[in-house]
Amino acid sequence: MLRQMLILSGLGIAMWALGTLFFMLFGDWVLVAAEDRQFGASLFLLEALTALVILGVALVVRLRLFRTPGSATRFGYVGALIGLLLNTFVLLYRDKVLYDLDQGQYHTFTVWMTLAYALFLLLPAIADRLIRTGSAGAGAAHDLPADEYAEDDPATYRPE
Repeated sequence: MLRQMLILSGLGIAMWALGTLFFMLFGDWVLVAAEDRQFGASLFLLEALTALVILGVALVVRLRLFRTPGSATRFGYVGALIGLLLNTFVLLYRDKVLYDLDQGQYHTFTVWMTLAYALFLLLPAIADRLIRTGSAGAGAAHDLPADEYAEDDPATYRPE
């Protein structure tokens, strides 16, 4: 469990770094002020790209890294926690980190960030629910001892 949390924390930091670096390099080009006519289309495209990246990483976590149910949801929680904490400092020191952005672009960045972290909480949970674990040939999930697997899988809880 510690190994899984360390890997998920590393993925959360990598996702935060990817987003922050993207807006440090390209924010001046892709962020438009809320008063601009292209605001809705620009925000939609940014959020669609964000959703694809989050969903792709969540699927890799669930299907390749940790095949136990709930692993993608755990990734969403850990990633959102780490990203929100780190973005607190990005927003606090925005003149040093996002120095190319004007006030309107900065507001657009905060709107994008709010919606992106909502997606970070929702999409991995949805991916976790949509991926079914079959009883035969489920792979690594059935290689674990029964008591250890039941601890990680909330679906196996049966009240007496």
